[in-house]
Amino acid sequence: MTIKIQCPCGAKYSFEVDPVEGRMPYAVNCPTCQADGTETANQIIAETSGKPRLRVHAAAAAVEAPIPRPPAPSVSAAMQQVRRERRQFRVMGWIAGAVAVIVVALLGAWGWFTFIGSKPRLDYSIKVPGSEAGWHSEFLDANVLLLASPDKAIAHDLKTGKDLWTRDYSDKDSPQSLPPQTYIDKESIWICLGTRVLRLNRASGELKSSIPISGQFQSFTPSDTSLLVVSATDETTRLACRIDLASGEVATDTITVPRAQKHAMPNELPPNVQPTAGVLLAQAMDEQKFGKPLDAMSSEFFSTGENLVELRVKLLEPHVTFIQSIKPRGPTHITGNLTAGSSTADVAEEVFNDIKRDQTGGVKGIDESRYEATIRRWIGAAPVEWKGEVTGVPMFFSLKTVDLLVAGHQLTVFDKQNKKLFDAKLAYPINNRYNPEHWDHHSVPAVEGRGGLYFFDEGVLTAFGLPSGEVRWRLTSVGISKAQFDNHGLLYVNSTSGSPDDIQYSDQIKFDKAAPVLLKIDPSSGKILWQVSKEGQGAFLSGPYLYTASAQQGGIAMANGLAEALNAPRPDAPTFFHIYRLDPADGKIQWDFYREEAPTELDFQQNRFLVRFGSDVQVWKFLDF
Repeated sequence: MTIKIQCPCGAKYSFEVDPVEGRMPYAVNCPTCQADGTETANQIIAETSGKPRLRVHAAAAAVEAPIPRPPAPSVSAAMQQVRRERRQFRVMGWIAGAVAVIVVALLGAWGWFTFIGSKPRLDYSIKVPGSEAGWHSEFLDANVLLLASPDKAIAHDLKTGKDLWTRDYSDKDSPQSLPPQTYIDKESIWICLGTRVLRLNRASGELKSSIPISGQFQSFTPSDTSLLVVSATDETTRLACRIDLASGEVATDTITVPRAQKHAMPNELPPNVQPTAGVLLAQAMDEQKFGKPLDAMSSEFFSTGENLVELRVKLLEPHVTFIQSIKPRGPTHITGNLTAGSSTADVAEEVFNDIKRDQTGGVKGIDESRYEATIRRWIGAAPVEWKGEVTGVPMFFSLKTVDLLVAGHQLTVFDKQNKKLFDAKLAYPINNRYNPEHWDHHSVPAVEGRGGLYFFDEGVLTAFGLPSGEVRWRLTSVGISKAQFDNHGLLYVNSTSGSPDDIQYSDQIKFDKAAPVLLKIDPSSGKILWQVSKEGQGAFLSGPYLYTASAQQGGIAMANGLAEALNAPRPDAPTFFHIYRLDPADGKIQWDFYREEAPTELDFQQNRFLVRFGSDVQVWKFLDF
């Protein structure tokens, strides 16, 4: 119905409405003065409803009740609603702007961290005084460097740039000391100078003890519980000085050893070597080229942590087998088979291998002599002995709970009481770097952990259960040089992309060298979790961080190949040195530190690493979260 109202202000207005139960369903206001006209409208509806009206009822159809319409908002309410919406819009704009600023800031921070902050930067640098050759540098802890020379030791604080302490231990009455060898435990710094062993307080540098070394210094071997210093007073007398790390107590054993002997081999050409002019000339200039004498009697001492071990070796039956170390001549690129597809490198390799074969005979000798090996272990007052015959040069290595005797293709494992646990056959001998004349007295062709022994020869990594010796799994990989566990019990193995041919033909000149390979392995199954190639020759673990490092001499490949063929020094060329930080999850490179110079020393401490180039000690640091 239509409602017409005249407002007391004189204004007239009308509107359509469907009353609900005889009243206005919503309020109305005068459009001029905003006076409430609802009651006036209700009176008009009441008067109109009192008149008779014609009603028509549908017989069957049901009539739905009219849908009530919402009351029309007043002008002031509408204005308030507009103001609220504007405020909400401004708030939303502020929120959107703040989010945009945060996103831009996060992207900027991510970009800075990715391209700048996470990359190593020079954090500190210091020069060591005097002769650089006599210094040793390493991390004492995350913020302190230890610098040691034959005359003094310095603890240098990286935060303040000042020395925490300096200890002068020069002795003018003592003969010239050797470059220091150090071992650091929780409370002390042990420094071996060849003439004495010093014990310094780690926190203050106080000299707690000085242990003299009698006779000619031979070796310094640290372990988790003791230090072993071996010296010789004459050809057959050894002094084995054991220093307890916890108490500092010294126990010295005087041990009589057999006189070292050599067994001369006939200086004759092997039957598979052609007596070329180059071979005859090399033989005349070096009488031991093919008839290298064998050790007929030798003695060497080892610290096994719990006790002292002497390995005595006696030659029983000499036998040297010569095998091809350069591939025999085959179809040649030079005569008849030279085609447009033949590369310059292929022809050069063939020429250089021919030159080397004419110079050296292209063979190498394998010592397959019979030896008697005696392991003498000092458990009490007198040594406990184990004696056995082996084929090949015997070599001894000590691990945490077991010790190893390796000879040729045979591995024998002992406990710390000198009881033999098991024997095992090896697919290949261990690398020549572990032979007595080349061994560094630190590296071991095995690692112990997760209840097993993980041993590698030149071509196979084998997991043995301890103490039974059952084979859990084997992994073929040529050129393994190191195996180690991380904090999560996973195995990292440094190897190469070489093939079995590279083991036998080790003297073959190849321009395409085997690339270094790093493998991450599940030690329970031998499954390779990931592997990466050409990203460093040695792996280093420090806390949660994984690093690799490599140093390769450059130069022209042809010139280097010719020098190798003639057994001459390589031409001068820069050394390309890299440190890579790898992601332990997948092995991907996170950054590459590069220099055209190999460092004298290298050490890692969490997210810092130390490199010493001559007298310049540098500490580099990167950010990580």
